[in-house]
Amino acid sequence: MFDYGEACPVSMATTVLCERWTLQIIRELFLGAHKYSEIQKFIPNISPTLLKNRLRMLEDNGVIMRKKGASANRYEYYLTPSGKALGPLLTEFGKWGMRYANDGMTDKQNTIYGFMRDISGALDVDELPACDMVIQFNFSDEPDAKKQYINIRDGKAQVCTQNLGFDVDVYITASLSDLTKIWYGELSITRAIDEEKLIIVADPIYTGNLTKWLKISSFADGNPMFVAP
Repeated sequence: MFDYGEACPVSMATTVLCERWTLQIIRELFLGAHKYSEIQKFIPNISPTLLKNRLRMLEDNGVIMRKKGASANRYEYYLTPSGKALGPLLTEFGKWGMRYANDGMTDKQNTIYGFMRDISGALDVDELPACDMVIQFNFSDEPDAKKQYINIRDGKAQVCTQNLGFDVDVYITASLSDLTKIWYGELSITRAIDEEKLIIVADPIYTGNLTKWLKISSFADGNPMFVAP
């Protein structure tokens, strides 16, 4: 870690938090990733060695704790009270980035895993019929992971990489690039449908109030919030 050598709390905080990829790792812990492999899946550009180093550094500084997982010799990582206290900071970082540093953002890499996790977490299941259902996403520009699923059971949404044998109720077809633009409010759902960049096939009970249950990023609608699990 770099020591600024200043008697200043801002400098002390940046010594811990402003190393490369550190805040992104904390972000993933807030969003529910606890295993090393899960964190790496959602941050594919970080090297395994650097991820290990950052996790060790955060643990040494009391931001996270490490616990043995269900598998032997496998560990999971959790936010400590110190880490949980970073929720408002991440929220403000995201708000600032969305407002002042978003030029070209949606042209950058997004992962299917991250998108599916985010979109499933934002679904307003109260605006859907009170029944179990399946949403199938068809990614037109991702041949290696063309189909992804959100299964809604007992009011809870879960992402799956394969159909578990249930009937599909809603089919959503688009490119990951266009879905990223929709997610961040750069392209409206209505416009995307009009321009045939977003194709929805479903019963009218689902399409009639589409924008009420298919939500966009909270950073785009002005009310983001990171809350520790």
